[in-house]
Amino acid sequence: TRMVGIHCDMEGQKFCEFLYQAIILVLAAVGFTSGYFMESFRITVYAVFFGVAVSGLLCVPDWGIFRGKEALVWVPDGATERPKRKAA
Repeated sequence: TRMVGIHCDMEGQKFCEFLYQAIILVLAAVGFTSGYFMESFRITVYAVFFGVAVSGLLCVPDWGIFRGKEALVWVPDGATERPKRKAA
Protein backbone atom coordinates (compact mmCIF):
# COMPACT_ATOMS: atom_id res chain seq x y z
CA THR A 1 0.00 0.00 0.00
CA ARG A 2 1.09 3.52 -0.68
CA MET A 3 1.21 5.78 2.38
CA VAL A 4 2.81 8.94 1.03
CA GLY A 5 1.63 12.13 2.67
CA ILE A 6 0.54 10.70 6.01
CA HIS A 7 3.92 10.71 7.74
CA CYS A 8 5.41 13.44 9.88
CA ASP A 9 8.10 15.45 8.08
CA MET A 10 11.15 17.16 9.59
CA GLU A 11 9.32 20.41 10.32
CA GLY A 12 6.59 18.44 12.06
CA GLN A 13 9.16 16.55 14.11
CA LYS A 14 10.84 19.81 15.06
CA PHE A 15 7.52 21.30 16.20
CA CYS A 16 6.62 18.11 18.07
CA GLU A 17 9.97 18.11 19.89
CA PHE A 18 9.51 21.74 20.92
CA LEU A 19 5.95 21.06 22.03
CA TYR A 20 6.77 18.13 24.31
CA GLN A 21 9.73 19.92 25.88
CA ALA A 22 7.67 23.06 26.50
CA ILE A 23 4.80 21.09 28.07
CA ILE A 24 7.09 19.20 30.42
CA LEU A 25 9.11 22.29 31.39
CA VAL A 26 6.05 24.46 32.04
CA LEU A 27 4.30 21.82 34.13
CA ALA A 28 7.53 21.04 35.99
CA ALA A 29 7.98 24.74 36.83
CA VAL A 30 4.36 25.02 37.98
CA GLY A 31 4.70 21.82 40.00
CA PHE A 32 7.98 22.91 41.56
CA THR A 33 6.60 26.32 42.51
CA SER A 34 3.39 24.96 43.97
CA GLY A 35 5.23 22.10 45.67
CA TYR A 36 7.70 24.55 47.18
CA PHE A 37 5.03 26.78 48.66
CA MET A 38 2.90 23.86 49.84
CA GLU A 39 6.02 22.09 51.11
CA SER A 40 5.17 18.88 49.25
CA PHE A 41 7.57 17.16 46.89
CA ARG A 42 4.71 14.89 45.85
CA ILE A 43 3.02 17.77 43.99
CA THR A 44 6.20 18.39 42.00
CA VAL A 45 6.50 14.73 41.01
CA TYR A 46 2.82 14.50 40.05
CA ALA A 47 3.11 17.63 37.93
CA VAL A 48 6.09 16.21 36.05
CA PHE A 49 4.32 12.87 35.55
CA PHE A 50 1.23 14.70 34.31
CA GLY A 51 3.40 16.70 31.89
CA VAL A 52 4.98 13.54 30.52
CA ALA A 53 1.55 11.93 30.08
CA VAL A 54 0.06 14.96 28.34
CA SER A 55 3.05 15.43 26.06
CA GLY A 56 3.02 11.72 25.26
CA LEU A 57 -0.65 11.85 24.28
CA LEU A 58 -0.06 14.91 22.12
CA CYS A 59 3.28 14.02 20.53
CA VAL A 60 3.45 10.24 20.10
CA PRO A 61 0.55 9.76 17.64
CA ASP A 62 1.04 11.10 14.12
CA TRP A 63 -1.57 13.87 14.30
CA GLY A 64 -2.39 15.92 11.23
CA ILE A 65 -0.84 19.08 12.67
CA PHE A 66 2.61 17.46 12.44
CA ARG A 67 2.33 16.69 8.73
CA GLY A 68 3.77 18.97 6.11
CA LYS A 69 1.73 20.90 3.60
CA GLU A 70 3.35 19.08 0.69
CA ALA A 71 3.61 15.33 0.22
CA LEU A 72 7.01 13.80 0.91
CA VAL A 73 9.17 13.20 -2.14
CA TRP A 74 10.88 9.83 -1.93
CA VAL A 75 14.12 9.14 -3.78
CA PRO A 76 13.61 6.38 -6.36
CA ASP A 77 15.55 3.12 -6.04
CA GLY A 78 18.99 3.29 -7.61
CA ALA A 79 19.12 7.09 -7.68
CA THR A 80 22.53 8.61 -7.18
CA GLU A 81 21.46 12.24 -6.76
CA ARG A 82 18.93 13.96 -4.59
CA PRO A 83 15.90 15.28 -6.49
CA LYS A 84 15.64 19.07 -6.83
CA ARG A 85 13.06 20.81 -4.67
CA LYS A 86 10.57 23.23 -6.12
CA ALA A 87 11.30 26.88 -5.42
CA ALA A 88 8.99 28.28 -2.76
